[in-house]
Amino acid sequence: MKKLTLMRHAKSSWADSDIPDIDRTLGERGRKAAGLLGKWLESSGNAPDQVIVSSATRCQETWELVSEGLSNNPTVVTEAGLYMASPEAILDIIRNVATGDNVLVIAHMPGIGSLARALRVDPAPAHTAFDKYPTGGTTVLEIPSDWAALDFGTTHLDTYITPADLG
Repeated sequence: MKKLTLMRHAKSSWADSDIPDIDRTLGERGRKAAGLLGKWLESSGNAPDQVIVSSATRCQETWELVSEGLSNNPTVVTEAGLYMASPEAILDIIRNVATGDNVLVIAHMPGIGSLARALRVDPAPAHTAFDKYPTGGTTVLEIPSDWAALDFGTTHLDTYITPADLG
């Protein structure tokens, strides 16, 4: 069975309001959170073999710090179309780009959180932050078939976690 991990980028910095949104970097809290998420992916057996990541600076930095906690070296695809994408657009990107058995997608709200909610057939997790899907929010879903057949309401929730849960 394949796994799909949907991660919202870690907390960005708002120190310079003149920086275009796509170029915002991570703040200190975000850098710490991304490192914790990488260690969690590794220790929980959810290390990806492929990563599809938005071209936005905060997503690229999130991935760089997540990757430091992994023992493997997954294939990485930077996808500009993930920047502020709708759930439908993210789903199309996954269908067309995913080739691994365990794929991590790092993108933005509201698309990534809405996609996590729309893909699963299970009830929402009891986690109080799932509907808000805060920065660093990460959902691991089990995919019952191949990537091309991935659709809304076809996956099973494995795990949902936030950086606050990790320390």
